[in-house]
Parts: sequence; C-alpha cells; structure tokens
Amino acid sequence: MYSKHMADTREKGWVRNGENIRYYRRAMPTSSGRSQYCLTWTMKLPHNNDTVYLAHDYPYTYTDLQQYLDALTTDTAKARFIKTRILCRSLAQNFVHILTITNPHETLEAKQKKVVVISARVHPGETNGSWMMKGFLDFITSMEPDAVTLRGHFIFKVIPMLNPDGVIVGNYRCSLGRVDK
Repeated sequence: MYSKHMADTREKGWVRNGENIRYYRRAMPTSSGRSQYCLTWTMKLPHNNDTVYLAHDYPYTYTDLQQYLDALTTDTAKARFIKTRILCRSLAQNFVHILTITNPHETLEAKQKKVVVISARVHPGETNGSWMMKGFLDFITSMEPDAVTLRGHFIFKVIPMLNPDGVIVGNYRCSLGRVDK
C-alpha cells in the first residue's frame, strides 16, 4: 500500500498492509462447471481523506532501473566487471539495455567461457522479476567468492527489462503494441 499522506508527512513509501489474507476455492462452481477462486483480506486505511494505491508487489519502474544501472556502472569496484550497451530501442524509443558481466580476461580465455543469458520483465507486471534481477546483479558484481568463481567461468549476458514500454504505461502482460509475448 502507498499512502499519499504517509509519503508527504513521514516520507514513507510502499508498505505491506493487510490481515486475514485468504485464497480459496469457492464451494459453488460456475454454470459451466468450472471452479472459482476467491482472494479476501482485511485492510485498515491509516488516514481519512487520503489517496491510497495498492499493488500486489512492490513496484519497480523503468526509472528505478535507469538509476540502478547508472549507480552500478559508475561504482568503480563493480564497473570493471560490466560492459553495458543498448541492445535496441523499444517501440516508444526507450532503451533496452544489455549488460555483459565477467571477470577481466584475455581474448583467448574468453573463447573458452560459456555464455549465460538472463532476462527479466517480459511481462511488465511481474515486478518481482526486477527485484530478483537487482539481487542477482548485486551478487554477480560483488566480491563474494562464489560470484568471483562464476565470473571466472562464464560470461553473463543480462537484459534487465525486456518490455520497458509495458512497464512505463502500466500494462500487466502486454507491450505498448498490446501484444502478449
């Protein structure tokens, strides 16, 4: 939940809210015989005359990604493992980034490394994919021993957001062209 009042007065953004959360199959099937499912919960609104937004997951916007990639690629400790470029532009001319992540190596050594391709946000409503991608990028660019080993053996090609237009306009499954791929 995002409360405009809480954001304005306490600088508090998205918070978890809700109790008695239940998801169950209803006893009465539809006329076609198909089962119906119901999601219920109880929620207390914190303030009167407030504007409140609800989301099934913490939002992760295209702007969040741009800011994160900027921070990641300007961090001198991490930037030596990352090469970033624009894979293409979307229908609305937004950037679709591709990152190459590996330990520095000689050209001959690179030819022996296998490539791992990882992408997120084909469906724009799957914000959890962006949070997972952020966690993966934080890990794979760290000095954790496992991350160092992985970068030593593999070249990671990472596309952190495949459908930026759908994310920007707030679609759940479709691109700007109203296509669900």
